[in-house]
Amino acid sequence: MSYSKFVSLTSIILAASLFTACGSPSISSIGSDAGSAQSLEDNQSSSNVSIEDISSEAPSLSLDESSDTSNSQSSASASTTEEYEVVKDPYGGGNEPVPDGDLQLVFIGDSQFDRWRNSGTSISELVGEDMNALHYNLGIGGTCAAIERTQSGINTSSDDNDYEEANFTAICHMLKGDLSPSSYENVLDEEFTSVLYSIDPQKVDYYIIEYGYNDYYMGLDMYNEDDPYDEHTYYGALNLGIKMLKEISPSAHFIICTPCYCRFYNGSGQDMGDAYNVTKGIGSLAFYADYALRLADDIGARKLDAISGTTFNLNSYTYSEYLEDNVHLSYKGRQVYAKALRRIILDDMGIYNSEGEGDINTMLSIADF
Repeated sequence: MSYSKFVSLTSIILAASLFTACGSPSISSIGSDAGSAQSLEDNQSSSNVSIEDISSEAPSLSLDESSDTSNSQSSASASTTEEYEVVKDPYGGGNEPVPDGDLQLVFIGDSQFDRWRNSGTSISELVGEDMNALHYNLGIGGTCAAIERTQSGINTSSDDNDYEEANFTAICHMLKGDLSPSSYENVLDEEFTSVLYSIDPQKVDYYIIEYGYNDYYMGLDMYNEDDPYDEHTYYGALNLGIKMLKEISPSAHFIICTPCYCRFYNGSGQDMGDAYNVTKGIGSLAFYADYALRLADDIGARKLDAISGTTFNLNSYTYSEYLEDNVHLSYKGRQVYAKALRRIILDDMGIYNSEGEGDINTMLSIADF
């Protein structure tokens, strides 16, 4: 075909297209966004202090606002339509327990997780954003892992429920669909419910669980030798809850976190002791932490030891830097804690870079943050 005929034919086609052309609708895509327990006998003081001597003003892990989500919101250019983009994890997919390209983390615990939510500085946010992961915060301040002996829990066959609070096992029943969060409308707000129902248990990679301070403060039992799944005990409640989570998230891995080292003061401001020597008669907070570590070993879970000063240097000399009120972690404390969790997750996936980040067993120091 000659050049002039080609131009002529092209002109005809272009002219025709001017009469028949129409705009294609734009389509926006929506993504789907450490150390062993020290022997307590070595740490337990020979003269225990009763917690009854401590002011009632001593902080419990109290309720804060409900949870945060991890979707990054951005406004679309030349459009008022909001788009939600989920950043895929940077590990290429295949490293996570559920190899779908999304690293999904669910945090369940008391107010060490609940505090500072939606501020960008909560533990779940610090870990999730640093790892480009979907992160769901189901922390509820003031709650325990275990339930009191006067409660019987839930009977799924008869739909009877006498859980007095949304403790760990109650939350696990909610994730299973056995229990509605509407049973706790005075405690759980719409945000918690929204986060709960946005979790697809089949896609969860890690459950990160932290309880213990309130179990200790309420004087709940630690362990039942006759029933390792007794939810009236700290060990049993964690064990039972994880068992339920394994049923709905068969590929998920678990990280069990001990309560943090802390100090206690009476109403006059006198230092009464620390996590190792203040007791209610059942045992110090360090004993509860030891049972958390034992459970992790018993079921093959990963663990974060936040009480012994071996994972990071939170101890009797540095607690004022780590804690904002002698119990709850400060911003710097949360940064160190989040770094420790990040190391555990990367190591569990087999991709921790020890050459670039140092030996994973090296104690973290708050002086570096």
